[in-house]
Amino acid sequence: MRSAFQTFIYGAIFISLCTVGLCMETSLLLDLPFNTVPFYILVFSATLGQYNIHYYIKKEANADSDRFLWSISHKNIHLILNIIGAVGLLFGLFHLKYKHLMVLAIIALITLLYSFPVLPFKRKKRLKDFGLLKILTLCYVWTLITVWFPVSTLTRITPGFELVFAQRFVFMFVLCLAFDIRDMALDGRQGIRTIPVALGTRRSYLLMYAGLVVFLILSVFHFRYSGKFMLLNGMIVSALATYFTIEFSKVRNSDLFYLACIDGMMLLQAMLVFIGSVGG
Repeated sequence: MRSAFQTFIYGAIFISLCTVGLCMETSLLLDLPFNTVPFYILVFSATLGQYNIHYYIKKEANADSDRFLWSISHKNIHLILNIIGAVGLLFGLFHLKYKHLMVLAIIALITLLYSFPVLPFKRKKRLKDFGLLKILTLCYVWTLITVWFPVSTLTRITPGFELVFAQRFVFMFVLCLAFDIRDMALDGRQGIRTIPVALGTRRSYLLMYAGLVVFLILSVFHFRYSGKFMLLNGMIVSALATYFTIEFSKVRNSDLFYLACIDGMMLLQAMLVFIGSVGG
């Protein structure tokens, strides 16, 4: 069971489901229909492939990283999941219109510049090597994938889109900052001046909590626009759950905990919004 759970988490199957969940949440928040099944297969497969390619070629991580050690000894699983991701991606692309392919191409380009050493600089060859740009780019990509992309394939930008976009960006910023705190020792050794490296642990936690407050304020504004009280309740519960999970991460900071619980806040929020939309 533990081996299967590790494959589910470390093989990026779980976070791929989180991506799909957030895309569906966007539709609920904006009163839009769900996207097609091929669309969700595309989003799932693209996430699955991107993470597995990253860890298939990754050569350095924290010395005590369980995920990295698992990846080193399970290259065959990464390879299989990459193939599954590629097949699903091709299937999904076949069902996209040309203009939507252009949207996806923009996201793919940003992801490429973030993860792979293709920039023409001597030392810093990826966007993630540039400290503050690392977290801003990552949050922006997640927001594009889970808000802009699903909306753009359904309709034109609708009223309320900007609020949902801002909400998602701030929420992802909080989660990504938690990971940056965990990785601050490695980032410091590599000369990547992330927010935790620059501000220190205590101030970074305060910034995270401030981010949750901003997220709640944006949620209130969205409630004033949508009038759906149950959705606001879902966002409040999501923020509280994220706060307590981050607090617990101070004493339990294993890779498995972060990837299952910190990342799991994405899927939890999507589930809470679904429950709120049914109840409201």
